[in-house]
Amino acid sequence: MRPSFYDPSRFPKLQDLANNWEVIREEFLALDAPTLTINRVGKSITEIVDEVAAHVEAGGKYGWIWGWGDNMEIKPDWTQYGLVAYDTPIPYARAAMPGTIELLSKIPGIKLCALLRMEPSVFLSTHAHTGTWEEGLLHMQLTIDAPTTQNYSYLNVNGSFNQSTNGNLVIFDGSLDHFAVNASRAYRTVLYIEFHREKHMVA
Repeated sequence: MRPSFYDPSRFPKLQDLANNWEVIREEFLALDAPTLTINRVGKSITEIVDEVAAHVEAGGKYGWIWGWGDNMEIKPDWTQYGLVAYDTPIPYARAAMPGTIELLSKIPGIKLCALLRMEPSVFLSTHAHTGTWEEGLLHMQLTIDAPTTQNYSYLNVNGSFNQSTNGNLVIFDGSLDHFAVNASRAYRTVLYIEFHREKHMVA
């Protein structure tokens, strides 16, 4: 049976990224980005990128987009700010977070990278990214902004909990059942990456 979580020391490039979490956090805190009314439910990464690009080219500002929840309905209290798709930085994100994009440029095999932001008292119900293991992918979360007191934000993979604390690097198998909860009174934000495991794992 595959493990839920992996030892981060087996992923030295991702550990190097995590060592610079404060750089990412500083740029995140300086973001002045709106939440866009773009529905990403049922769309591929490429379709979403194209729709966001059309929005910006029409004079709109780049920003966060809604997530989704049970029955694939829009979930406006769980939002994503895209940074990289298929090893290619999103140009609008580069302008806002140049240091972060520079750090990510050293990470090979990125399918998707984004900031994921959960508002207080939010539960993201159990789900699985079907097919990602067969695609050769693992998943990473690096917490960059979590409450320092009364922190009740967690990722649970296949029954095992991991608390979201600032600077915490988590490598997990997203093809397994997992859920996330932020029962805190403050926001929780992570840097999320779907990556090709053969380009990172060491024995």
